[in-house]
Amino acid sequence: MSLPTPSPESLLNFLWTIYHYLREAIRFIMVNTVFKATPEIAATYSDICTLLVTLTAIYLILEFVSTAKKIVRVILIVSWMLFIVSLLISTLPARG
Repeated sequence: MSLPTPSPESLLNFLWTIYHYLREAIRFIMVNTVFKATPEIAATYSDICTLLVTLTAIYLILEFVSTAKKIVRVILIVSWMLFIVSLLISTLPARG
């Protein structure tokens, strides 16, 4: 059983829905905490905060991928070195 491939439109709709709910959650928190006296200002600041949260999440994902690439690179180098050394040791004639 294979899963259906999502269309680009459905993927964008999904991401936009997550962004919208995140923005509304931040707006709700700001209206009930920081901007109790002037809740109409919360919309502007929640939009800015949502954009910053989203950009920060993208940055952290890219940093994680970059770090993971470096770790995989080190593992591959060590693995190839161990493979070549073990190959050389096993092919050399035993002395003694």
